[in-house]
Amino acid sequence: MNGTLAALTDTGYIELLGPEPNVDAVGDYDGDFPSVVLLAPDVDEANLGHDDEAPPVLRCVSDEDLDAPDLYQDSDDFVTVPCAATELIKRILRLAQKYNGANAADLIRVGTITVNPSTYQVTSNGRAVDLAWLEFQLLQFLMVNVGRVFTRDQLLANVWGVENIGGTRTVDVHIRRLRYKLETSGTAYFRTVKNVGYGMMEP
Repeated sequence: MNGTLAALTDTGYIELLGPEPNVDAVGDYDGDFPSVVLLAPDVDEANLGHDDEAPPVLRCVSDEDLDAPDLYQDSDDFVTVPCAATELIKRILRLAQKYNGANAADLIRVGTITVNPSTYQVTSNGRAVDLAWLEFQLLQFLMVNVGRVFTRDQLLANVWGVENIGGTRTVDVHIRRLRYKLETSGTAYFRTVKNVGYGMMEP
């Protein structure tokens, strides 16, 4: 089981029913999630039961299943697999906000940087920071995998959801923008490993 799915299941944030879905993920996710049932393809959820205490159900489907008339019959949302780790995280957080209220997704913190995945707000030293969508996604991915270094191709696959759109220089540009916006106090958060890639480190 890959790092993201292992972290989610080991901490009880999701319950995986059926075979492991194909999620292109690397690293562990240390943020807090509510309980979500992650349903693998071809698993019958008819006997899950949906009372007021039951966790929401996120079904993993293939492209061929998208036209199925019963796609939402017993599921609260779905995600097509294979998918990037950020897409899986986004869907789980969306269910968190919908079924557990605005406080269900806890804040993610590294040093003085705070990310609220539920509201897509970022602060640094208590100051609101305006990020573009992909800047936010890249920051969130690096923060939940703090301490790890990823190649540019890994970042493209997990944040952009593709392997080489725009070339790896796209990653360099976004890291440079994050440094400009978030390292204003002189504290270095983003680590560059020559000929490898980038990571986010605790100050």
